[in-house]
Amino acid sequence: MKSLLLAIIAALMTASAASSPNDTSGVYWVFFKDKGPDKEPRLVDIQKTLSRRTILRRQKALHSEIVVDTTDLSVFALYKDSLGYLVSSLRRESRWLNAVSVVMLAGQIDGVKSLPFVGSIMPVRRSNPNSTRIEQVESWEAGEDSYALQDASLDYGASFRQLEQIGVIWAHEQGYHGEGILVCFLDTGFLTYHHSLNQMDIVAEHDFIHDDDFVGFDQVQDLPGQPNHGTATLSTIGGYYPGELIGPAFAASYILCKTEETGSETAVEEDYYVAALEWGEMLGADLASSSLTYSDWYTIDDYNGQTCLTTVAANIAFQKGMILCSSMGNEGPGKFTLGAPADSRYSLGIGAVNSDGLLAGFSSWGPTADGRIKPDVCAQGVSIIAATPYTTDGFSKWNGTSLSCPLAAGVVALVIQAHPDWDPSLVKDAVRETSDRAERPDIRYGWGLVNAEDAINYPSISGYATDEQTGQAIVPDISLRLKVDYPDETFQPGQLRPYNSGRCDSAGFFQFVNLDYGDYLIVFTRERYDTIQASLSIPPSQEFDVHLRRK
Repeated sequence: MKSLLLAIIAALMTASAASSPNDTSGVYWVFFKDKGPDKEPRLVDIQKTLSRRTILRRQKALHSEIVVDTTDLSVFALYKDSLGYLVSSLRRESRWLNAVSVVMLAGQIDGVKSLPFVGSIMPVRRSNPNSTRIEQVESWEAGEDSYALQDASLDYGASFRQLEQIGVIWAHEQGYHGEGILVCFLDTGFLTYHHSLNQMDIVAEHDFIHDDDFVGFDQVQDLPGQPNHGTATLSTIGGYYPGELIGPAFAASYILCKTEETGSETAVEEDYYVAALEWGEMLGADLASSSLTYSDWYTIDDYNGQTCLTTVAANIAFQKGMILCSSMGNEGPGKFTLGAPADSRYSLGIGAVNSDGLLAGFSSWGPTADGRIKPDVCAQGVSIIAATPYTTDGFSKWNGTSLSCPLAAGVVALVIQAHPDWDPSLVKDAVRETSDRAERPDIRYGWGLVNAEDAINYPSISGYATDEQTGQAIVPDISLRLKVDYPDETFQPGQLRPYNSGRCDSAGFFQFVNLDYGDYLIVFTRERYDTIQASLSIPPSQEFDVHLRRK
């Protein structure tokens, strides 16, 4: 303790000597070298405080009963308190980064660096205002009698196309609306009095900018446009106003985080973002959606999946079982126009297409600095139906990857709902590998347009059986037998046992869904036709047509 006090005194003297009347203040991350002594007892205490929901999600991701590590520990209190003597003010603490964001004068930096427990210092970044901008295209008012819960069928109104394009209508018809899924949503603020958001199950909310629990418009502290972006994006995933707008995950529960300060000219948002992501994960969120990108002061070389701090936070969140969907940004067209945390190798970076599935001109491109393909997937981001801020029943058409991101996040929510046993890696694989360009991913579309139906059915075998001579589809009396190579105590290694059977439908279509991983043999038999066999491995999903030859 004595040596620490001496170090603080020396740092204070250094800072005092370096400061000047014209010194300017800034916001900085201060990273500590360690988490202090006695970490093991503190870890045991933390696991006891986690909710059962959080523990189960982490166990699924980690495949372990022990679900805590040093990233769950708070920064060592003595380090934080000591730092408080030197800087102008403390802002946010990050357990995952083992860092504190502070406001300090440039002249104080050398003094802080001299502390024996400080590892490094770097500026806190702000978001790129161009990348997070959304454009309102057209507005209209909803009919007064539109709002009514419909259990049997849903009236999607003008939002039908943006959901039908990504297979969500099929998922809703199967009963998947997001029930039981918890979404952490990070944005500028939310006007939840809009009727499309009235039904939303909001389990927690926090304003990380002003450190209170009000995420709407504060006329004393906020600029007038503060809640616009968040209101539109939130309604895109979770809105429910039949006849006008239905979001893909309207029945999910939500954690609302106000992290982005509009109109700010200072680098102040990155630490809010990281704090919100940590908070949502601790509350048990299954996934997070954020239509924000960070690029200020970062360079192309930093987008390597492990440098930008929001990217590091996204990586840790994934390891703990929470998937982040992040918009790519609106800086396209052109290579290396993405921002953080979309460069994460674990998060899903979301690009934008129009209603015809063609890439939007503004949608940012990859690749990452280390050569990986980004975006991961796309959804519609042109003329998206979303709530109009400061109205109760107004709706608008909006453009931006900020809108495609919550649509894709909604698909992820439905996949998690359909497969609660899947770990985040399998969820991510299912979403990417069933998108429409999965066989030829590139740096503009990534793996392509997402599809909730195919992702929920992943991995699958499907196709059409036709008569080789006539080219006509085979009618339902064809017999299909699917076998899988599963060695066990009754079958010798390498033997094939029956796995499933079925028939083609009236169009000649066959499909086996949600298959286990393995090597398969599919056998097609029909009277007066030669038997055909096909060998294949799962995953990924396999699609092929079978042409049966008459005997």
